[in-house]
Amino acid sequence: MNNRLKEHEKSIISALNDADTDFNRLLDYHKTWIAFMQHERLIHLIVTMTVAIVLIIAFGITLMGDSGTYLFYAIALDGILGILFGFYIVHYFQLENGVQRWYGLYDEILRRSREKGEKHE
Repeated sequence: MNNRLKEHEKSIISALNDADTDFNRLLDYHKTWIAFMQHERLIHLIVTMTVAIVLIIAFGITLMGDSGTYLFYAIALDGILGILFGFYIVHYFQLENGVQRWYGLYDEILRRSREKGEKHE
C-alpha cells in the first residue's frame, strides 16, 4: 500500500510539471484515488481498533489469570497481539501521512487549474 501511495504521488507530481496537463482530468483522477485511500483508512482504522480491543481484553485476562501453563500461553498471546498491533499502527501512520500529502497535491492541482482558467464542476 505504501508503494502505491508513493507511485501515485510521483505520477501526480510528474503531471504537475508537464505543461500540457489537463488539470480538470488530473483533479478528477486524483479525487478518485483519494476516495479509495479514504476507504482504506477507514478499514485499517477499524481493524487497528479491533486488534487494540482484543489486546486489552487478552492482557486483562492475563492479569487476572493464575500462574502455570495457562499464564505462559496468555503472555505469548499478549506478545503476538502486541506485535501485530505495532505493525498496524505503523502501517496506519504511513497511510494517514500519505493521504495528508495527497490533500496538499489536490490543493496544488486546484490552484494550477484555476491559474490556467479551467472551469470546475
